[in-house]
Amino acid sequence: MMGKERRKSVRAPLFAEVHFRVMDVHEYEAVRDKGDSLPPCRFMGGAVRPVSPGEEEDYPVGRVFGPNLIDILINIEDKLDRVLKLLSKDDNRDEGIFAGYGIDISGDGMKMACDKAVKVGQVLKISFRIFRSPIISLEVFGKVVRVRPVERDGGRHREVAVDFLDLAEESREWIIAYVFQMQREAIRSRKKR
Repeated sequence: MMGKERRKSVRAPLFAEVHFRVMDVHEYEAVRDKGDSLPPCRFMGGAVRPVSPGEEEDYPVGRVFGPNLIDILINIEDKLDRVLKLLSKDDNRDEGIFAGYGIDISGDGMKMACDKAVKVGQVLKISFRIFRSPIISLEVFGKVVRVRPVERDGGRHREVAVDFLDLAEESREWIIAYVFQMQREAIRSRKKR
């Protein structure tokens, strides 16, 4: 197995709020056939790029912006989204959008916890943020491969495992860079103890 292929399967915790919409398989196929199957990867920050194989250790961990400024920018973006939703004449704009939180992620797929009942085989359009600097917003399509009930934070939730569908290579590289950054931070925290 090639090194790049193994990189896709390495997992790390995903500390992010996740929003998703359940799609019918036929709806997804129509979007894919239309050419919209690879949603954009958006980022705020300095001139950055995903990590290439072999240079994971050389990836700068330093911050481009201060953490307070990043929190302010994220809050402004969230508030603007809410204001636009309220001002929108299309009342059904966010109908069918559900929220959850990430559990873990790899270049092949992710797990999330949510309250929405989803079924194995359904396709989800998922959006979430990774990194704090730069801020990377991803939209991906995924097929539900496993659903199991879990108890977390005193309540019952569903743990949903998703395999990514038609993931853009740029998005996969950002996810892999995030996974390696999380692993480096875990190693550093263990060494400090």
